[in-house]
Amino acid sequence: MTLPKKGTRRVLFGETHYDWRIRKTPTYAQGVNDSPMLLAVQASEEVPRSVLVVDLGISRPDNWMAPHQTGVTPGIVRDVIRRALAAGWSPLGAGPPFHFRYAVEKETIGTLFPVMRKLNKPVSRDSRRPASR
Repeated sequence: MTLPKKGTRRVLFGETHYDWRIRKTPTYAQGVNDSPMLLAVQASEEVPRSVLVVDLGISRPDNWMAPHQTGVTPGIVRDVIRRALAAGWSPLGAGPPFHFRYAVEKETIGTLFPVMRKLNKPVSRDSRRPASR
């Protein structure tokens, strides 16, 4: 199993380049907040390689039930790679996908403080127009 090239991002860890990817759209189970966001990582070299499948332990930010603003950065991906290598993942060499759990903290800034315009009455279109005299 390999990752498709389209939609992948590249990160350098040590001497090796890695491609990583998160699905562009959620699966139904991810959309209804029933399964976590997954991250796939593999070495960029064109040799037999093993894919790292990472359970990030949080819902996708674009889920339909409780959206949030959490993002996955290249720094997080480097830390995932470092920990997965320590846990026994061998990126070069054929083999089944290596499943790994990495807990990402959920960003709650947008969920704790609701947007003020949602609390106020909606403004009608007519009240925004200047009065004609």
